[in-house]
Amino acid sequence: MRRPRTATAICGPANRSEAQAPPCPPLAPPPAREQVSLRRMVRHGSLSTLRHKPFRLFLLARLISMSGTAMAPVALAFAVFGFDSSPASLAIVLAANTAPQLVLLLVGGVLADRFSRQRVIVIGNVLPAVTQGCVALLVATGTATTGRIALFAALAGCASALTQPAMNSLLPQLVDPGELQQANALMRLPLNLIRILAPAVGGALVAFVGPELTLGWDAVSFAVAAFLCSRLDVSGPAKTAASVFRDFKDGWKEFSRLFWIWSYTLSGTVVVALWLGGYQLLGPVMAQNSHLGAPSWGIVQGAFAVGLLLGGIVSLKWKPSRLMVVCVCANLPLALPFLALAWGAPLAVLAGASAMAGIGLDIAIVCWNTAVQEQLPSEVLGRVSSLSSAGELMSVPLGYLVVGAAATSLGTESVLLWSAALMVLASLVLLLAPSVRAVRRLPADPGPAAVAAGDQDRGARTGRAPDQVARP
Repeated sequence: MRRPRTATAICGPANRSEAQAPPCPPLAPPPAREQVSLRRMVRHGSLSTLRHKPFRLFLLARLISMSGTAMAPVALAFAVFGFDSSPASLAIVLAANTAPQLVLLLVGGVLADRFSRQRVIVIGNVLPAVTQGCVALLVATGTATTGRIALFAALAGCASALTQPAMNSLLPQLVDPGELQQANALMRLPLNLIRILAPAVGGALVAFVGPELTLGWDAVSFAVAAFLCSRLDVSGPAKTAASVFRDFKDGWKEFSRLFWIWSYTLSGTVVVALWLGGYQLLGPVMAQNSHLGAPSWGIVQGAFAVGLLLGGIVSLKWKPSRLMVVCVCANLPLALPFLALAWGAPLAVLAGASAMAGIGLDIAIVCWNTAVQEQLPSEVLGRVSSLSSAGELMSVPLGYLVVGAAATSLGTESVLLWSAALMVLASLVLLLAPSVRAVRRLPADPGPAAVAAGDQDRGARTGRAPDQVARP
């Protein structure tokens, strides 16, 4: 057993000569373990991006807006069922909200690179504040119809599609280049927590105060977000005299010549369609027809949401250098719930697989957003990100149809196994491309040498000279 550090042990045994010598100085107490304070984390640690006031305002605006948006589907469903119990009416409203988004995402990308992104975001929050307020008023006065609510839902969907590219492109203007991964993780972490809590809170609000007041809060949250975003002090993209069509054409040219971007988007058309078709369509079917049942499937979905939250925590602390390699590999756990469902795994195994899928998906999203924001010039970021998002979403309707038809003819278990195999294959094939493996994260605090090296590396992937590469 190790003896304690004493004066005798250090200075030796006392004797006559030592008695006449000056006494041994008292030992200093061992240094206390440094306590990591919130202030230190904000200044130097995993929360250092919060020192930027524009980022704090933008994060607060997103949180307030999401607190209403995440509760709106529950309130909207019960509002529709209040005057029409037919599921077809709710389907019409939901379709009206999502249908414009695929096309208008591309228009939103042009707007994000052509005008002030701050102004686009403010207008994009004011419009749904008005539409959701009108829906709440219609429900409160008993004058709501399927057609009227579908009209306002379509307008809100248009605003969402036009605003999303601007929100994805604004982040590099709010933080330093080396802090983008941390900023992306911080943006997703509380939003994932809200997504977990909001459905239950929304259901309770609908039960106690009614759908009209819940929808009214959604309108207020958009208005507050618009006000906060109007306080951002950021510069907009450089003005262009080119036409809208020319702007879109230039964005497509930039997108199509970057192999690592369009190849990942092409892979995403397969992975996203199979994931949504298998998890959202076949998952409930398997749960209903097996020993699981609806309550157990709710636990599985809750585990996935918790996984998303844990993935955000991992992304906040872990800063991998090879962003796209990690991004591709993080998509692989999406196949785990399919395998667990197909093999009839117990609930605990299925929930664990779903949580692993959530962890991987959130890490992949953070790495992808960071890679795009770091590697692309700011003036094309909105158009390229919108093309990537639209490319991944365009196959979703077809994916639902194909997966559903295949499950009817081949069996649900077989389709789940084939879907898992195709998702893994579509992801792993990307690692064969040198340009995918070459995408690296910028250092957290880049000096002149690191910035020059980053420009050289980015220029090699974009086909530009280092002095022609614009950093976000």
